[in-house]
Amino acid sequence: MKTITLIATLAVSSFFYAQEISIKEENISFSNGSHNAIVVTIPYGNKETVERELKSELKDWGGKYNSSKGEMTTKASSMKSMGSKPFDGYARIMDGGDNYIRVAFAIDLGGAYLDSRQHASQYAVMKQRIQKFASKGATSSIEAELAVEAKVLKELEENKSDMEKSIESSKKDIEDYKKKIEEAEQKIKDNEAGISKKEEEIKTQSAKIGTIEDKKKSIK
Repeated sequence: MKTITLIATLAVSSFFYAQEISIKEENISFSNGSHNAIVVTIPYGNKETVERELKSELKDWGGKYNSSKGEMTTKASSMKSMGSKPFDGYARIMDGGDNYIRVAFAIDLGGAYLDSRQHASQYAVMKQRIQKFASKGATSSIEAELAVEAKVLKELEENKSDMEKSIESSKKDIEDYKKKIEEAEQKIKDNEAGISKKEEEIKTQSAKIGTIEDKKKSIK
């Protein structure tokens, strides 16, 4: 049984690890127009969890953060690894499926949007950051899902435990009832025997009374 469980666990693990984070460039529409963007696909991403991680990531860019109509922005951000010039960032969660969520990042370097061909070093910096963000988003999403399912499992185990306790309580009740039945049956037997004896005593006593009454009648 343990061997089967281990094989099943390894099979599931292999399946999950096969789901990779992918990053590519696309022209994406934002509130201020369409721009070249880094689009990351997050496997098993939960929208609420990814939104929380995305907000945290953009705030870490050091600019003025804002969120409106499903789009997050950070103005005048700065990172040493991105150079001395400040930049603006735009991000939004795009389409998703049963097992993934896509997030687009557009970075305005000041007159031009980040492009892998024109800004290779800066693109590499952002790609690495976005890769880490996606990894955290996927992990956090799975952990959140795990927490929900673990709670369900705990409730099921508690229900099972309650049922087991109820069974034990019922068994004890049955034993108590059996004992009471045995005691009642014995009491019935004792009373039946007592009734027979009392009937003889009543018969004897009635005869005594009859004899005394006869004495009374004999007086003239």
